[in-house]
Amino acid sequence: MSERLLSSVNSDYNNDLHNWAEIERQVTNIAWAGFTHTQWIHDWEGEYLYSASEMFQVRDLLRSVGVKAHSIHASEGGRRTIRVNGRPVFRNRTRLADIRKDYTSVNEYTRLAGVDLLKNRVDLCSHIGASVMVLHMQLPYEMFEKNPADKEEYYRQVCKSFDELRDYAKAAGVRVALENLICTPPCHQEEEFERMFDRYDEEFLGFCFDSGHGSLMCRDNYYYFLEKYYKRMYATHLQDNDSISEELAGDDSEVLLHDKHRPPFTGVLDWEKIADYAAKAPLQLPADFEVGIYGSTPEEEMEGLRDCREKAERFYRMVQQRREA
Repeated sequence: MSERLLSSVNSDYNNDLHNWAEIERQVTNIAWAGFTHTQWIHDWEGEYLYSASEMFQVRDLLRSVGVKAHSIHASEGGRRTIRVNGRPVFRNRTRLADIRKDYTSVNEYTRLAGVDLLKNRVDLCSHIGASVMVLHMQLPYEMFEKNPADKEEYYRQVCKSFDELRDYAKAAGVRVALENLICTPPCHQEEEFERMFDRYDEEFLGFCFDSGHGSLMCRDNYYYFLEKYYKRMYATHLQDNDSISEELAGDDSEVLLHDKHRPPFTGVLDWEKIADYAAKAPLQLPADFEVGIYGSTPEEEMEGLRDCREKAERFYRMVQQRREA
């Protein structure tokens, strides 16, 4: 009997509505489309705390449709992007004052509340069987550039939070994977990764490669962060787009609009190269796709989802063949 091809897609492939009926519909569709795994991405931003009963609800939903939880996307608290006059606006070039759970905060109560939010997502991992928790670390880089002392204070607070999270996550068997982001210059992201990976061991902290973010922010080499940190790559957000012109790259709204989250093999990225590095990484397959699948009818949506699953299986086969060679 031939080995079953594995595939994983984000649980919110169609929408992020705070509506259990919509969550259940999408997860059921993921199963009907033939996916074997999912990354639970609902509530990836904001300050929502899952109750224990909701964690069991997620677990039982996944079990009922036969889909395994591969990883989750944790929330750093607050909303860094808002819509103004119909356009997305990125707000995190400086510190935000309207976040009440923020593991980077200089306010100790707010910082501790942010750690509680992260621990809540570790608990979610434990309940649903996920072993990796993807996390954003949005950098208020304009504040860093204006005052280096503020940057050092920022990292002191971050490290206090991660010191408190480390044993909790390790006891649960959950790794944290920091994601490469958009709307943040690569030099600041690289400093973040270097600081954090120097301080924390790979059993606790690793890397999540978002391929679409790479093509938008590292336009000289889409794979820069993948090539540098693949040895700590425990998670992926695989997606494709058409990159962005240099003329538009300084406009955060345009960058956000160009972050298309199309399925792999539909844009500018070299998936043979990405498979080469995924095969060498300590990544547990299947790699997670993070895409948007839509349609004017339920049938069109399902057709797009099945096509995405076939692409996920194609990538799984590419990585497996390299590992077996």
